[in-house]
Amino acid sequence: MDDPFRERRLPPAEVRRILRRALELAEQDAETQAAETSMTEAELVRHAGELGIPRTAIRSATAEQAPPEEVKIRGGWLGAPTRTLAEEEIDGEISSDVHEDLVDVIRSVMGDAGQVQIVGKTLTWTPTVNPQSQPRQLSVTVRSRNGKTLVRVEERFTNLALALYLGIGLGAGLGVGLPAAATIAAATKSGLSAVLAAVACLAFAFLLPRLIFPWVVRRRARKHDALRKRLSSVIRGASRGMRAAEEAGASRKRKRKRIAGAAAEAEAEAEAEAEAEANSPPVVRRPSSR
Repeated sequence: MDDPFRERRLPPAEVRRILRRALELAEQDAETQAAETSMTEAELVRHAGELGIPRTAIRSATAEQAPPEEVKIRGGWLGAPTRTLAEEEIDGEISSDVHEDLVDVIRSVMGDAGQVQIVGKTLTWTPTVNPQSQPRQLSVTVRSRNGKTLVRVEERFTNLALALYLGIGLGAGLGVGLPAAATIAAATKSGLSAVLAAVACLAFAFLLPRLIFPWVVRRRARKHDALRKRLSSVIRGASRGMRAAEEAGASRKRKRKRIAGAAAEAEAEAEAEAEAEANSPPVVRRPSSR
């Protein structure tokens, strides 16, 4: 007879529901501050495992809740580098079915349909070429290989730097500086004043691209990093789904193997019994005497 006072065991779904509700109530509970404590990520993973929360869920939640990193752009005399790279390597591979979701994310973040090329397990996206504007040297690559998936967002700004510094700096500097120097020289009859005016125009003309170029690079680098994070999130979710499907398939395969083994064993036992009965001598019954 079951003990009526034995503590009832809660099913996993109810445990998760209670935990979610408890976390919501803890935000408003007066005793939370006295009970809460800090812990390392390893301790959090261990305690969560005792409550039935897998390690992968804790890792993903930690990555999603991490504070946004400030994109640091350092450059030389141009004010910013001529190449930026945002990349991340993620455990697990993805199937080709995920490529469509990745392309949707890229198009949403970049605001451009772009051009997509898929070779094997490598997806490459490049911006749409517009004849009326300067082409961007941008590429987004997602590659799965050897149990890893690499996300890479790379852009080169060489063409942009040349356009700004040569177009605005040199072009505007000479185009405005020389006429201004000639006008001042004619008005003041002083060659020094004309030279100073030309130098001032050139310095101001080169100051504008020195301010514009870093601003453009930083803005695009932040967008690249945001794209990397969104792609990584999609890949992690797809990778978890693939692992769950593989584990479920392996479990079904083991179950079918056990069933097949049990059936084969039963069949072997039946054959052995039939053979034993066939080889056993017939039983002779003697008539009873009265």
